[in-house]
Amino acid sequence: MVPPTMKLTHARQSGFSYKRSLLVRLSLIMPLLLVPVLTTGTVRAQDVQRIAAIVNDEVISRYDVEQRVGLVIATSRLADTPKMRRRLRGRILRSLIDESLQLQAARRHSIRIGKSDMAQAYRYIELQNKLPAGGLEQYLAARRISKPALETQLRAEITWSKLVRRRLGRNVQIGDEEVDEVLARLEANAGRSEQQISEIFLPVDTPEQEEEVRRASVDLLRQLREGAAFTAMARQFSRGATAAQGGAVGWVQPGQLTADLDQAIAKLKSGALSEPIRGVGGYYIIQLHERRKIAATAKASMKLRLKQIILAVAKPAGEAEFKAGEELARTVADSAKSCDDVAAVAKELPAATANDLGTIAMPDLPKNIVAAVKDLAIGRFSAPIRNKSGVMMLMVCDRQAIQGKGPNRESVSDNLARRRLTMLAQRYLRDLRRSAVVELR
Repeated sequence: MVPPTMKLTHARQSGFSYKRSLLVRLSLIMPLLLVPVLTTGTVRAQDVQRIAAIVNDEVISRYDVEQRVGLVIATSRLADTPKMRRRLRGRILRSLIDESLQLQAARRHSIRIGKSDMAQAYRYIELQNKLPAGGLEQYLAARRISKPALETQLRAEITWSKLVRRRLGRNVQIGDEEVDEVLARLEANAGRSEQQISEIFLPVDTPEQEEEVRRASVDLLRQLREGAAFTAMARQFSRGATAAQGGAVGWVQPGQLTADLDQAIAKLKSGALSEPIRGVGGYYIIQLHERRKIAATAKASMKLRLKQIILAVAKPAGEAEFKAGEELARTVADSAKSCDDVAAVAKELPAATANDLGTIAMPDLPKNIVAAVKDLAIGRFSAPIRNKSGVMMLMVCDRQAIQGKGPNRESVSDNLARRRLTMLAQRYLRDLRRSAVVELR
């Protein structure tokens, strides 16, 4: 997590309100008054509820920090050790400070979220973790994850996203010439490939933060290499536009990102993590999931118009019955010369039915069907294929390449707009940090 730029003051120097000053004094006095009557366990419980930071008169307690530490450890596959907790606390406290600033700004601009917003966020988490609808409660309980800690984080994410779109979205205008420039760069990359990547972004707001942020990115990379889950760490610590999606950027081609990121990604192998990359605005850690050449995917990216004949097999069907059906299918296979002949061939076979399957993309077909038809000549039957109903023969009536595998104008424009909005949001948060009065305890 990137340390925010903030004003650190003592209570009597900062112009705190009477209510805040009283709160601070009580936080210092009450533990002393209670020491004689508290057991050791109660002292520890009291300690975890003390103040960790005060952000514009709002308190972040040590309890808040510990709850978020538990959430990060439970969702990131980190070892739950005292040493790991100490490593996480500083970063998590700064995350909570940022969230407090975001929530305060959202309230000033009357941003509200409803039950439907939270329900949608919970469902997204369920889908990410392949949980049934409503299965999040049990998932959290099984991993001892605090639901209030998760809810606090989700509220901050949702309200900040709404605020950014409302206040800054109208300032993002992408011109045709910008899209043309990106498309021209992509076209110039002969034999270009695309990469599926995820990112963690740690912004540098001021020159004074440079070294501290670099060290934070190195420590974060070390934890990832020790087994921490990238998606969970991105959600907790990244300050990029993709944080809420676990850092998932999707498929990108050379020219869509900045040159420094393109160069670093080009050196990665599938599944590898980059070293921290000093890019525009801060440090990036990139994970490369997969690389593929656009030309190499053309054959698999086909639409096929298919017809089939199914020869029913008497029940109960044994090996002999299936073999007899396959042999019968082979004897009539050569009698059809085009898809127009399929229905007539079916009529010549006992207990056979013909069907027009329509046009289907190859990636949507079962693997055994793809193997049977990917190299099949148009107007010829495939080899017999067994299924539950009997024996099936397939014929390809037409084959068309799926167009638009590379970026089109819309996707390029959306990508430019998203990145520009991210930059504006980062500047907005930086300004909130600079104007905030934050006291670390």
